[in-house]
Amino acid sequence: MPAKTSALDWKALDAHILDRLTESVRDHAARHPGDHIYGAAFHVFYGETGGVVAWPALAIATEEDLVAITAESRFSPDDLRWSPADWSVQLDPSEQDDAWAAKVETHAVAGDDAHWEKAYDRFLRAFAKAAKKARGSLAAEGVVEKTFIAVAMDEAWELVPLSLTPAQVRAHFPELDEETQELARVTALPPREQAAALGEIVDAFVPGAVSGEDAVRLLVQLGPDAAAVAVERMPRSRDRWRWAKVLADTGIADDSVIEALTTVMKGKKLSEPDRAWAAAALARLGRLDVVLAEGARVPRPVLRRALAAPFTSFRDHAVTHIPLDYTPLEEALATDAALAEEMLAELAPGSGYCAITPAEVDTARAALASPFEVIRRHARIVLEDARAR
Repeated sequence: MPAKTSALDWKALDAHILDRLTESVRDHAARHPGDHIYGAAFHVFYGETGGVVAWPALAIATEEDLVAITAESRFSPDDLRWSPADWSVQLDPSEQDDAWAAKVETHAVAGDDAHWEKAYDRFLRAFAKAAKKARGSLAAEGVVEKTFIAVAMDEAWELVPLSLTPAQVRAHFPELDEETQELARVTALPPREQAAALGEIVDAFVPGAVSGEDAVRLLVQLGPDAAAVAVERMPRSRDRWRWAKVLADTGIADDSVIEALTTVMKGKKLSEPDRAWAAAALARLGRLDVVLAEGARVPRPVLRRALAAPFTSFRDHAVTHIPLDYTPLEEALATDAALAEEMLAELAPGSGYCAITPAEVDTARAALASPFEVIRRHARIVLEDARAR
């Protein structure tokens, strides 16, 4: 049962972020009265699920600075205008900022991962909220011109639309507005048509308004419709490995899925990565037996990827996954002494282990008595990670 979470004064945090932003812009304007400040951005957001919450950097942009940095760069003014990492004015977190980040972290880690994610999302949105509010007050005071905007710029730019009005997004981030409109169009389609449209995006030779990564993320949520699209597109796709991962992530293991993955895994003329991802998908769907039935006809690296797949962090990407079970791996290692040694490297610490659920703790504990070091080591580390969460 999760520990009782600590209280956090979110309104006080919102007020601190707003004060930090407006005071920083006011201070810069006072010290550089001739500068034309056109933007400010919170950036370099960082958090680790179940752990660290860090305060972002704050950057301020002026037209004069943009001219100067462009002169020394191979990039154009348009490239650098909304690239806060390249701006000259960078304000590191203050002691007060870091103290607030520590409070948020304490609050976030007091519950389970779902609680952490919710708290961190609230933390991020606070910066977008402050950015949106700051523009009006600063412009009203005459500190900046009415064209000034402030934004929270996370890596995926998901906070940018929350920082601005739709008109400001269209004016300053037209590519983001195109993405929003296209996503709205696609997600409004019936599930089967939506899956087909997302499939087109995933396989597009020229990137469009919606990225392939976002399309995959939405696609796997469509279950059987996603699986049907993946089965249909995988044989003719230049990225068969991507479709194999989509099938594994859906968690659907019907006959058509297993047959499609088996065909790719057995394709001797296909690339090794394609075959390895297909084999790994079979293992993640509980069909390692299909891989092992191929014996020596499967390249050794493909076999190792399949054996490791149910125990890596890729497992956690799935909508649903099979329960933790070391038995198939133990049986495979028992028949091949060399493979036991090879798997020590394949599942080396740092390669990215799965996060186990409470229901899987007993399985991991039992595996501590396994005759194979690779299994004992994996079980020990995932148990330690589970206790730390």
